[in-house]
Amino acid sequence: MVYNRNKYKIVLFKNGERYKVFFSSNNKKNILKKYNQFIEEKKPKFVTDYICRKKVMFELAIITTECGDDTVYMKDSLGRTKGVTLAGSSYNLIKILPYWKEECVYDHTLKTKITFNTLFNDYIVGEDFKQIFTLNNKFIIQKDDDFKIFSLKTVSDSLRLLTITELQFLNSGKYNYLFVSDTSTVQRKQLYDLLEKAGYKRSFLRKQYTY
Repeated sequence: MVYNRNKYKIVLFKNGERYKVFFSSNNKKNILKKYNQFIEEKKPKFVTDYICRKKVMFELAIITTECGDDTVYMKDSLGRTKGVTLAGSSYNLIKILPYWKEECVYDHTLKTKITFNTLFNDYIVGEDFKQIFTLNNKFIIQKDDDFKIFSLKTVSDSLRLLTITELQFLNSGKYNYLFVSDTSTVQRKQLYDLLEKAGYKRSFLRKQYTY
């Protein structure tokens, strides 16, 4: 594992492996302040659960080149306390806590990835009646004969996004939307036929995963 020469670093770990360096410094006070800012950030409504079809868990840590005798502890997914070390590294842990990475969805209209807030504010908010439904790993917004389609990494991600969106509306007191999850073969066939007529290929609609 290779790091640059700064004494302290804030590192995002994915399933126990280094994923991204957020910040580095030779000043411990600065690194602790920055770490607390990251930890106190508001967690996005839609966060990453899968990468390459594998379940992921993120942790944010402070690591240092300084020697340390104190063991760092954290709780695992079952609530058990365990000691944590950096195997095969010259760095030692100072702190490590569960963290997150904001998930994006692929907008087939704009041909780019967008966040949940952009999806909600640009495509969903409004007074017109719309239907929102899932089809495999697709999240679809229908207004009359117009369809906006978004792809997610997995089928479970599309269902999770549907649930989050529905809760957002219930909390806002709005009821001008119909939410329908992908639950039956008959319903799925009807959606395939409807979207094919709108110009989408069935082979695209049948896909259940994207990378």
